[in-house]
Amino acid sequence: MCVPHPSHAGIKTGKSCAVFNLLTEPLMRAVEIDGTAQDLTLPEVFAALAADRILRFPALRPHQAPAWHAFLVQVGAMGAEALEIDRPPGDDPAAWAELLRALTPDHAGDEPWHLVGPPQQPAFLQPPVPDGDLSGFATVTAPDALDLLVTSKNHDLKASRMTAAAADDWLFALLSLQTQEGFLGAGNYGIARMNGGFGNRPYMRLGPKGGGFGVQVLRDQKALIEDRDKIRQKADEFDIGRNGSVGLIWLEAWDGVASLDLQDLHPLFVEICRRVRLVAEGGRLLARTASSKAARIDSKSRNGVLDDPWAPVEQSEQPKVLTISAEGFSYRKVTELLFGSDKRTYHLPRLATLRRTERNGPVLLQLQALARGQGKTEGFHCREIEISPSAAARLADDALADRARKRVQQAGTAEGKVLRQALITLMQKGPSQPSWSKPSNESLVRPALGRFDQAVDAAFFQDLWASLDQDEDAATLLWLRFLADLARTALTEAAKAAPQSGQRRIIALARARNMLEAALVKQFPQLAHKREDVDAA
Repeated sequence: MCVPHPSHAGIKTGKSCAVFNLLTEPLMRAVEIDGTAQDLTLPEVFAALAADRILRFPALRPHQAPAWHAFLVQVGAMGAEALEIDRPPGDDPAAWAELLRALTPDHAGDEPWHLVGPPQQPAFLQPPVPDGDLSGFATVTAPDALDLLVTSKNHDLKASRMTAAAADDWLFALLSLQTQEGFLGAGNYGIARMNGGFGNRPYMRLGPKGGGFGVQVLRDQKALIEDRDKIRQKADEFDIGRNGSVGLIWLEAWDGVASLDLQDLHPLFVEICRRVRLVAEGGRLLARTASSKAARIDSKSRNGVLDDPWAPVEQSEQPKVLTISAEGFSYRKVTELLFGSDKRTYHLPRLATLRRTERNGPVLLQLQALARGQGKTEGFHCREIEISPSAAARLADDALADRARKRVQQAGTAEGKVLRQALITLMQKGPSQPSWSKPSNESLVRPALGRFDQAVDAAFFQDLWASLDQDEDAATLLWLRFLADLARTALTEAAKAAPQSGQRRIIALARARNMLEAALVKQFPQLAHKREDVDAA
C-alpha cells in the first residue's frame, strides 16, 4: 500500500510516493527571494539555485548548511563531468535531472535518489544491506536524534523533538550525519575528511560578495568544473581514483565489515560513514541504524588530507586537516589560516583561493565548522569576513601577512601584559605589590579580558584592510591607540562591577590605571608620542 507522508499530504498517491523519489517528487521546502513558499524536487532545487531564486530552506538547521552546500557543489561538479559538459546546466530542471541520473546510470528506477527503498538496493545516502535484514538495526524516531549533534541534558537543543518531521527534515539530518560525523564510540566511525575521530570537517571558502545561497553554490560548482584536470592530477598524488571513480559512496553495498579503498573513489566523492536505512511505517518516516566493525573508507593514515575543496591543511611533517576548537574562528585563528604564524602554516583549500574574475571586487571569506569533543559538541562556529578589493588583490603579499601577524601579537600583548596586570591590581584592591600567581586571578579577570578580546575581534580585519591605504608607521600608531583605548575602557567597566568599598575602590582604580598606563608605554614605546604627533602622522 502506498502511504504518503503527512507533511506532504498534497502529493498524489501513486507508485512513487512511498519511496520519496527526490528527482520526481516535490519533497523539499524552499522560500524564494520574493517570499513565495515552494515544494521542489531536487532537480528544481538545483535549477532555482542556479537562478539564485532561493532565500532559504525552512528545514535546514544552521549546522547542516555547510554540508548541504558541499553536497550540491560536489554532485553538480561530478555530474557535469559525467555528462562531459564544462559548466552547470543553468535554470532548467530537466537538465539537472539528466545530470543527477548520469551519476547513477545503472539504476533506471532512480533508486539511489529515493529516501525509502528495499534494503538490498541503494537509497539516498543509504548503502544497500547485502542480506536485506534490518532485524538487528536500532530504531530512530526523529531526525534530530539521527543528526550528529550531541545534546547534553536537553539544555540547549532538545533531543528527539521533531516527531512530526517532514521528508526534508530527514534528508538534511541524514546528510549532516553521513558527511560530517566523527567517531562516537565503538562501531560508530566518522568520515574520512577530518583529522581523527574527534576532529571536524572545516569549511573555508572565498566568494563574491552579494547574491544569495545560489550564487555561492554556483561559484563553487563552476570552480570545481574549471579545475577538473587539476583535481585529477592532485588525486593521483593522494592515490585517489586510480582504479575507479565511485562518486556516490552509498551506491556500494556495505556489510559493516569491509572498507572502501581510496583508489576506487572519485576525488570529489560524497561519502557516508554510518549504516542507516529510512523506512516508512504508519504514515511516517523512521530510521534504522546499525554499527560497523570498520570505517567505511580506509583512510586512517591520511589525517583527513584528501584534497577536500573546503578544508585547510596544516603543513607539518605529517600534514593534517584543520580541526576547529571551541575558540572557533577568532581573529587569531583566521589570521593564522590566511597568513601563517610562528607555530604553523596552512595550505588553503581550492575554494578559498580567488578566481581570476573575482579580483576586482569585494569578496566574502566564509568559515564554518561544528567543533566536536569527546562525547560532546563545542559549538557551531560560523564567520563571514568581507575583504575589500585592494586587500583581496594583496592576500598573497608578504607585507600584508607580516602586518596581520604583528597586529595579532600586539593585541595579545595588550591583553596579556597590559590589561591583565591592571585588572589583577584592581581586583586585589590595589596593593603596592600584587600577587600575580594567585589562583583566583583567572576567574576574576576573565570577564573583562573576554570583552576586550571580543572588541578586538570585531574590529581586527576591517581595520587591517583599511590600513593598506595608510603609511605603515601611521597605521601602526592608530592601531596601538585603539588597543590602548580598549584596555582603558575594559578597566573602567571592570571597576564598576568590582565589589569594593568606596575609598578602596578609588585607590585600587587609581593604582590599576597607573599600572596600565606604565605598561602601555613599556610595551608600546610609540604611544609615548604626543597625541598631536600621532594625528599628524
